[in-house]
This record gives sequence, C-alpha cells and structure tokens, in this order.
Amino acid sequence: MPSHIVTDDDDPITVQSREQWMADFDDTHPCWVVEEDGQIIGWCGLEYFYPHPAFDHSAEISIYIDRHHQNHGVGSALLDYVNVNITRKLPIKTVISYIYERNVPSQRLFQSAAYDKVGELPQISVVNHELRTIYVYCRHFNLH
Repeated sequence: MPSHIVTDDDDPITVQSREQWMADFDDTHPCWVVEEDGQIIGWCGLEYFYPHPAFDHSAEISIYIDRHHQNHGVGSALLDYVNVNITRKLPIKTVISYIYERNVPSQRLFQSAAYDKVGELPQISVVNHELRTIYVYCRHFNLH
C-alpha cells in the first residue's frame, strides 16, 4: 500500500464486519449515503462520541467518498447536508472529526465547512507499519 493512502483498514470490509457498526446508528446519530446511477458513491455517519450519557450531544463524524468521485464536490455537498441537518433538527452540539495528517483533502473539506483544528494526537496509530498522527477538528452547533 502506498504511503499516501489514508485509510487504516488493513482487511477488506465486508457487510458482516459492518453489521454492528450499522446497527449503532439511530435517529439522533444517523448515517447518510450518496447515490449516483443506483450506486453508493459516498457516506457520512455521526457516531456516538463516547459511551456515556454526558456525551449524548456530541458526535464523531466520518465521511467517505469513492475515489472515482473525489474532487467533484460530492464531499462538500454531503458535509453541507449533514451540517444543515444538525442545525435544523438533530440534538447535537459538538461534532468531532479525526483526520490523518496526510489526508490534506479532508482537512481542507472540514476547514471549508467551519470546523476548527483543535489539536493533534502525535503518532497515535500504526498504518502500514508506519506511525501516523491524527488531527482533531471540531465544530459547535446550537442545541434545539
């Protein structure tokens, strides 16, 4: 795997390996998909940030756009859609995104959507036998 790859999945993802992950999404922490010509080309999920009721108004955001559809505005449109849903109806105050230091396109995407870089976790993970740093981005919303 080339060193510029930013995913941390070592094994292929299967439906079975993601069943519990999908089951954890709900009305307050949903997952959306983007389709084009009947094919899913991207998704964005708001996962519970921490398993304690004090953090129920926080979410960790993950976004993925198929590599063939990157740099075409799909990520921006999806993130805008998510932010509008948070603003209008979801009981979420704080959204946190963890982005690898090498994933400059994702950093730019979140910065353009008013997420602030609030910290970094130096050499916190090992990907392809290399230590990697993660940047922490955050955005606050008004609760309803």
